[in-house]
Amino acid sequence: MSSRDRFVPAVAGLAVLLVGIVIVALLRGAEQDGTHALEDAKQAQVQTTAQSFDARVVSTFQSLSGLGSRPWELTLRSKADQAVLDTFTIDPDAESGSFLVDKQDRIVSGTLLRPGKLGSTYDAPGWEQAKTKLASAPAVMLPVADSGVTSELPSYAFAVAIRDPKDPSSVRGAFVFEGALSKDSAFNQEIQGLADTSASTESWRFVDDSGRVVATSTATGLGEKVPASLVGLAPGKHEIGDDLVFSADVPSVGWRVMFTQQKDEFVGPLAGPLQTVGLILIVVLLATGLLLTVVLARRLRQEREERRRLQELTRSQEEFISVVSHELRTPVSGVLGFLQTSLDHWDGMDDGERRNAVSRAFLNARRLQAMTRDVLDTESLESGRFGYVMGPVDLADEVRTAADAFGPSGVEISVPVDAVPVEGDADRLQQVLTNLLDNARRSAPADTPVRVDLGLDGDLARLTVEDSGSGIDPDQLERIFDKFVRGREGAVSGTGLGLYIARQIVEAHHGRIWAESRPGQTRFVVELPLSRVAAPRLATP
Repeated sequence: MSSRDRFVPAVAGLAVLLVGIVIVALLRGAEQDGTHALEDAKQAQVQTTAQSFDARVVSTFQSLSGLGSRPWELTLRSKADQAVLDTFTIDPDAESGSFLVDKQDRIVSGTLLRPGKLGSTYDAPGWEQAKTKLASAPAVMLPVADSGVTSELPSYAFAVAIRDPKDPSSVRGAFVFEGALSKDSAFNQEIQGLADTSASTESWRFVDDSGRVVATSTATGLGEKVPASLVGLAPGKHEIGDDLVFSADVPSVGWRVMFTQQKDEFVGPLAGPLQTVGLILIVVLLATGLLLTVVLARRLRQEREERRRLQELTRSQEEFISVVSHELRTPVSGVLGFLQTSLDHWDGMDDGERRNAVSRAFLNARRLQAMTRDVLDTESLESGRFGYVMGPVDLADEVRTAADAFGPSGVEISVPVDAVPVEGDADRLQQVLTNLLDNARRSAPADTPVRVDLGLDGDLARLTVEDSGSGIDPDQLERIFDKFVRGREGAVSGTGLGLYIARQIVEAHHGRIWAESRPGQTRFVVELPLSRVAAPRLATP
């Protein structure tokens, strides 16, 4: 293989590889862009959820701020205060209620109070900080407690400042509303509605400022502390281990909204199809590139082979010109020489000598005619003017006729007694037989016969012409049927057209011809389809 034949497929393969790398890079870029877009969309959703909840909290605080200006008595078991509190108990299935705390932190009245809580001191986590904030804020949210005043469940609470009408800056008590942390609460069910049920690792959580879960889309975790890695997490997107975490603040109550999902699952709906498409594209590209590279390599080999054949044809043509010049010169010289001898010595020659000279001149003329016919027939074949007159032919008779034409030249034939009918042109088939016999006779040693065998093989007639010559190189067994090719080692006679013409004629009769050879034996085989119409038999004298 030449360096060019290796270089071109290598460049083609490299180009395919580069295209594959570009496609992978583009798909990777598309995946990253798509992932960023998904992340931005999820962060926007988390932010919107936090803002929506914050607006609701602010609205609730504003609507309840009027409670602080009511003329609460804030005395233990005040009927007037209890009557007002009872108006807020409208849900018979409520798991938590509300209560009033006086300036000394004593619970003076309330709804759904747990036993023993009335008159007790309110000391929920974060209450001291909440009282400080109430001095300047209308309401504050308290952290989640393990249990509440109105519920045994973990609870959160928000307190509204009750101010002295004469001194609005003075806080004389608080109205406290508790919310039990329950899977069935309206707030928790609302958060569960945010979750995608098809995502196994997705979770939404509302977390208070102490890191405890106020609401969650998962089945467990209410009231529990989030992992330490999530405590104090800043708003935005974070990668923690295998998880993606999106966070947004609810500033009015100090809470935080968190969305968590494993990264592989989060990007799966986008990355999966892209990876599948990428894999398909890469497989198709590699298969196409491999196919194109193979085709290109094959075309280069074909081109190289065609160049070699053209070079061989040129060489053969040059050899043909040289051989024909020699072959033509020999019979022409023979014809002229024997005729000149006859003319010069005619009177001194007896009848036998005259017949011998004329016969030898005739044989040389016949040889010259055969070579001329081969050249003319080749030109006719290539121009499409090589005609056939088809009809019933007895191939056995044609074999006998061809063998007889060679006279006592050592041709042994074996043909069936019955006719071997084929459809063909008798003259052209005779030309095939003559070429094969002439080729075998010129190749075989003078003391060995040429063997011709005709037989039947199913619906085919099979003819073999065998000689004991030097044989044909295995690499030349097919090439000897090309123009100008003479495959016999040491053979210098002949134009190299006989076998070419023979194959063209056989194939025109829907048959085939090939050569088989080994040292000391060469066999040409011709197969022709038998005809259903019996061929006419030649009359025997």
